[in-house]
Parts: sequence; C-alpha cells; structure tokens
Amino acid sequence: MNRYLLLFLLGLFLLPVSETVNAQTRSRPYAEFSIGSINPKDTGIGNVFGISTGRRLDDRLYWGINVNYFKTSYLKITTVADSGVGGINFSTKEVELDFTTRILSLHLLISYELKLGEDTPFYYRASAGAGGEFIWNNENNFLEDIDRTRFFNGFGWQLTTGLGLKISRAGVIFADILYHNATARKNRERNERGLPTFQEIDVSGFGARVGINIIGLGF
Repeated sequence: MNRYLLLFLLGLFLLPVSETVNAQTRSRPYAEFSIGSINPKDTGIGNVFGISTGRRLDDRLYWGINVNYFKTSYLKITTVADSGVGGINFSTKEVELDFTTRILSLHLLISYELKLGEDTPFYYRASAGAGGEFIWNNENNFLEDIDRTRFFNGFGWQLTTGLGLKISRAGVIFADILYHNATARKNRERNERGLPTFQEIDVSGFGARVGINIIGLGF
C-alpha cells in the first residue's frame, strides 16, 4: 500500500516537471538570417537583408520579430566626351543624379512550417508579418544643385512562402518568394485652399530570399 502511495506521489511530482520540459521544448527559441532582393514600385530593385528571432508555439507554428534592411541606388551618368591616346580610348562622364533609398522594416511575425512526409528532409514554409516602415531617401540632383534627405514612415505587411531543407538537428536552409506591401507618407499639411496635402512613396513589390533557420538560437 505504501509502495503504491509512493508511486502515486512520485507521479504527481513528475507530471508537472514533464509538462514543463515539454513546454520548454515547444517554446525553444529560433533565429533566422536571410538575404535576397525586392523590386518596390517607386524605387526599383534592391538588396534586402533580414533577421528574425522568436520562439516555437508548437511543432508547426512560430512567433517572432522580423527586421529587414533594404537598399537601392540610382545613378544617372552622361558621357560628355570621348578621347584616345596611343590606341587607348577614354570617356569623360558626368553624374547628374545620385539617389539612394533605404528602408527599415520592423514587423511582428507568425510563421508556419510543415514537414513534407516522414522520410523527407523538406519542409513547406509560410509566414505573415506586419509593422512599421521607415524610409530614408537621399537625393543629389547635381543639375539643380539639390542635396536633401526625405524621411517617410508608415504601416506595412509582408507574406512569404517557400521550401526548407533540414541540414542538421537544428538547422534548416530555405528559399522563399515574398510580397511586401507598404505605402509611406510625409509632410501632412494643408495648401493655400485648405486642402490636405502630403508626399507619398509606394514601396510595395515582389521579391525572393534565401537563408538559414537555427533552432535553439535567439531569445
């Protein structure tokens, strides 16, 4: 009788310990690093670098924070003269425009991951995120002697889908396609007729990225 009572009490003690271990396993942290390109509507194609970190909710769902940094540049260069010396040709060029756009996105993220069969290392991936968009547009117009930086901010969201390949117990490399949607504004004011006016930039567009997801790394 005492033996059964001891086993019962031991079971009561181990049950919450087991549940705690399972919960910790399910909520293990992760970190994800990616590089790719996006083609926003108003800026043109550029490179994007991303970092995500968060925790597992269960064997398929993750939540986290995603930070993306995008940069693109535009140069307008004109050839004004060609010359040659000793059989070597030279071109004299002048820079008329030099524009650089940088976008910092801070999103809350929910991710889904599904293994494509018991005996396969491949995973289907999808994610959705939303948050703030912060845009800096550095403009040098040498023809009109204009040098300025315009700052925009607004709300944005992003959807991704792709495939992952498990390469170790903790690592998955992946390739995703993505759609990023964001329209940012600045200078919200009224004109001489009392009508609201503002400047707007649309940085929505499709893109692609590759990277690695590491379970156990993160907060």
